[in-house]
Amino acid sequence: MFACRDATELMTEEGEGALSGWVRLRYRFHMAICPHCKACRHQMDQALSIAKEIPAEPVPETVEDRAVAAFREARKGGRTV
Repeated sequence: MFACRDATELMTEEGEGALSGWVRLRYRFHMAICPHCKACRHQMDQALSIAKEIPAEPVPETVEDRAVAAFREARKGGRTV
């Protein structure tokens, strides 16, 4: 059975066109009949739309340099970041 939990977990993938076959069919059927998941998808679409309107701020060069140094140091120690 395809539940709301399944549908909400697949919303991002569906938006990216990453669903295929039976999963896509079951997702779309569920979305067609479930008002709760439709509302959730609508809210997610609105949030994404608003987020896209936020202007990007440049990252200070010192932050980028420190991040690169931290990644390099972590790789030396065998850790993953």
